[in-house]
Amino acid sequence: MSESETRTAASAADALFDRYTLPKVALAVILTASLVGTWVTTTLNGHASAALAATKWAYFVALGVLTGGLVWKHAFVRPADLDTGSADYCAEMYARFDRIATGALAVLAVGGAVVLAGFRASLGPTPAVYAFVASLVALLPLAAVATRHDGSVEAQFRSPTGLASLALALAVVVATAGAEVAVRSGDPVAVGVRVMHLLAFAAWIGGAVWNIFVAVPAGKRRPTLAVVRAAGEQLERFRWTVRLVIPTLLLTGLYQAVDALGTTVGTYLGSVVGLAVLAKVAAIGLLFVIFLLCPMWRACSPVEGVCDLDDLGWSDPKTERPADSGRPDGSSEVPGDD
Repeated sequence: MSESETRTAASAADALFDRYTLPKVALAVILTASLVGTWVTTTLNGHASAALAATKWAYFVALGVLTGGLVWKHAFVRPADLDTGSADYCAEMYARFDRIATGALAVLAVGGAVVLAGFRASLGPTPAVYAFVASLVALLPLAAVATRHDGSVEAQFRSPTGLASLALALAVVVATAGAEVAVRSGDPVAVGVRVMHLLAFAAWIGGAVWNIFVAVPAGKRRPTLAVVRAAGEQLERFRWTVRLVIPTLLLTGLYQAVDALGTTVGTYLGSVVGLAVLAKVAAIGLLFVIFLLCPMWRACSPVEGVCDLDDLGWSDPKTERPADSGRPDGSSEVPGDD
């Protein structure tokens, strides 16, 4: 194959496998799988209403985006990243997330009211319902205050308001799982499994939304080596989380399916609910495949080169400039990014 043909083929491959396509596909897959899962649990709880399932799904998505995003803001994006000269990049990410969090809180308030009505109708005035109400009512105003914080990135990172919002978001996840399981049985093991499932979902969807709608647009506005390095360090922390998230989603999902429908194959193949459960398991398997392919195609980086910092050739971890940047003037702009 000639050099020109090779370049043409490479250009076509780049166009086909855009490095931001796979994360968007992963987000679509997990949103679809979560909608199916919400419909299944709603149906098994005796409320076969598409409108109710859609509202509860919106509630779960908003809670996941908020909780997972707060984990990013206070765990994966750290003050040490600012040593690379990427303070403006981090500040823009915080601002973008705060806008998304504001929308998530609005959905959470409306969806939470619907979810609460369902819990009260099924359980009455029980401790599980009181715990859900208390945690949600405490979260909404505090998280709203946190999104209005205009201080520096250093001041916002792990601020008392931010950490309290994260703690309350986690409490709402736990309370939601407890009330959901109480509708059917109240088994402590089932509650624990449901908590782990919802937390894994929050970590995944929160990270996906952060990368696609926060880190990617902010990074593309500042395609410098400092930003590449900061984004790469954040992404690497998230990758370790994903290694736990995918098996947790799969195992807890299987447990919940067996707990509700048993192990008879005919139950799954002979009912709409059973087929929906199998579809959700298949979706989680697809997420695993996407995760494996993502670094291969550079599909998970907010800016060019983020998927593997070693590709940038840093000779010293403290150095902002690669050992050989190819730029005689020593500038830090990433080659090839406009």
